[in-house]
Amino acid sequence: MSCNSLWLAAISGALAIFAGAPASASLIADGVTYTLFETSLSPTEDQFTLEITGINGPTDTEGSRYGVNSLAFTEPAPGSVVTGSMTGFAFMTGGLNAMGCDGTGNFYCFKANTKPTAPALPANSDLTFTFDLTVAQAGEFANYNPDFKIQWLGGAPGKYDLVSQTLTATVVPLPAALPLFLSGILGLGFMRRRKGA
Repeated sequence: MSCNSLWLAAISGALAIFAGAPASASLIADGVTYTLFETSLSPTEDQFTLEITGINGPTDTEGSRYGVNSLAFTEPAPGSVVTGSMTGFAFMTGGLNAMGCDGTGNFYCFKANTKPTAPALPANSDLTFTFDLTVAQAGEFANYNPDFKIQWLGGAPGKYDLVSQTLTATVVPLPAALPLFLSGILGLGFMRRRKGA
């Protein structure tokens, strides 16, 4: 295969990956934007990424936020969640109130291992949280549109409303074009190495 063909394969693969990326659905609450992405890892395990943008920016009506102390989502079905994991947070079943994870209701909750403290995050900060979730039976993640709650801590005690709204996850499939893209990149490396020899 010629070097030009390998370049063409690599570029085609990259275009296919980006063309297959879905548009995202976001929730804006108190001037902060929340976007949730979901990728299937197995029939009973999905990975979620929550992106939060505009923290302490000009549209943030609450401001002075130190960080997230707890966040919770409704289960796909009552009792369906077996376990979850997120770096820096403890997983538990149950919901979230103004005091943090409360252990009640059809929710699962992540509580920060270390409570956020001052100083406030810089203006227009972004945070990203990635967590894996396992359910009891295959298919329970189908059409999953969780209700979402988050507990912020900051410099204005009692000011932070608990967001309690539906946050539809944007499904991000593992791209089918990834093998083509990777083979193109590997081929380029091989051709370059062979040319240099």
